[in-house]
Amino acid sequence: MITTGRVCNSHDHGRRGGETKAKRGGATVRRVSTEALLPDTSTPPELERIVRGLPKVSLHTHLIGSVQATTVVELARKHGVTLDGGRSTENLYDHASYEELGEFLRVLDVVGAVIRDVDDFHRVTYESLTSGGADHGVLYREIMLSPPGHPGVPYRTILDGVIAGMRDARADAGVEANLVVAINRNDTAAAGVELVEQVIADRRDEVLGIGLDYDETVGPPERFWKAFRLAGEAGLRRTAHSESGPPHHVETILDLLGGERIDHGYHVVDDPAITARCAEERIPFTCTPVSSDIGRYSGSGDGSHRRIREMVDAGLCVTIDSDDPPMFGTDPTHDYSAVASALGYGLDELAGFTLNAVEGCWLDETDKAALRARVVAAVEALRAQVQGERA
Repeated sequence: MITTGRVCNSHDHGRRGGETKAKRGGATVRRVSTEALLPDTSTPPELERIVRGLPKVSLHTHLIGSVQATTVVELARKHGVTLDGGRSTENLYDHASYEELGEFLRVLDVVGAVIRDVDDFHRVTYESLTSGGADHGVLYREIMLSPPGHPGVPYRTILDGVIAGMRDARADAGVEANLVVAINRNDTAAAGVELVEQVIADRRDEVLGIGLDYDETVGPPERFWKAFRLAGEAGLRRTAHSESGPPHHVETILDLLGGERIDHGYHVVDDPAITARCAEERIPFTCTPVSSDIGRYSGSGDGSHRRIREMVDAGLCVTIDSDDPPMFGTDPTHDYSAVASALGYGLDELAGFTLNAVEGCWLDETDKAALRARVVAAVEALRAQVQGERA
């Protein structure tokens, strides 16, 4: 059976400062002795079957980073756009260059510039949720949407296409999705407020909240407090990236921005007091093993995923996701496989990550309970299958 215990706190809109929410029962990731962990990238056949069959809930995948290279090239041709530097399907996503964040962001700009109309947004959303989601066992995803990444495209055009793609993916593949609209921290504080005002003015049921992404060294979280306060007053949920920044950025996101979860957050473990607080409050941390390791943004960069190991060992509420999958040559299955192989995790621990994501998601309690029931049923069916194969 799935281990029960403390799970991520989904945090109602009123949490402030050090206020601690009541804990709810659910699955937890079991702690694993650090001495027993080896950065082994091999995947035994049984573990591969487990990872492929595992139900997954996705809280940290960017739409602009989920576009297949072939789709980018085809959309560029459709709009008569010459890709920067003569890029093609074969060399569009050069993982080796991403250790320099600026190069990664430049590639994002290339991708964003070719997604221009309702049909484009429908296509990339549909593909990301079906071949990039449901085919890997993703039952539910909160898509990170970056309107500033598509300059000149009206916000309404973006939403219309994305939501149409979500609905068709649900009808065809059974995968559910909602949206988190992200502020570009490379922009001004005023631009952040303007984006939130657009979200409020064109309110859609599928838009659950706002986020904050792009270069943390350029745009510290405190710059955007007005935008986040406005979002909170409008009843929008809030999250923000803190990947390469110091631990106090996590506190700023929680206390000043009213953040309810942290995207990445690897450096929180550099501060024992902040780590203890986040463990006690069960703040969800949406970790992306492969992308953060390739970019060396997490401070690991050696295949060990040691930051994630430290976070789990510290009792933090960790989820696993794939960030910008095709850009980093990964997918939901591969990210779970990477962390399982490196950290010695099996079905119980991996299912715990998924159940943490259920508790950290922004569905209402009724839908969350239904999702959790689907996950538990799928995990137990997978367990029975694995045990049957062992017999």
